[in-house]
Amino acid sequence: MHIDDKLLTHLEKLSMLKIAPDKRAAMQENLSDILAFVEKLDELDTLKVDPIASLSDTPARLREDIPAAKNAAITTIIAHAPQSKENCFVVPRVVG
Repeated sequence: MHIDDKLLTHLEKLSMLKIAPDKRAAMQENLSDILAFVEKLDELDTLKVDPIASLSDTPARLREDIPAAKNAAITTIIAHAPQSKENCFVVPRVVG
């Protein structure tokens, strides 16, 4: 698939990003290369591959979900937040 200027403008609007005019051609080429690579993956025959296949037979080691002790970095970061509550950032609601 080739990314043309019309599609790039549409992607710009969807991502709410602005691409500098001098970077547009390079961005179109990069995105086209990425899509070409992904399209190559469609050529792989995965019908006989177990969907939960893994390269290792060893199961993942799990750990208990215990909060770590409060450290200085967390305290410093939270101190610079405009609003915080219980060591979390307080931000305006985004989804209505």
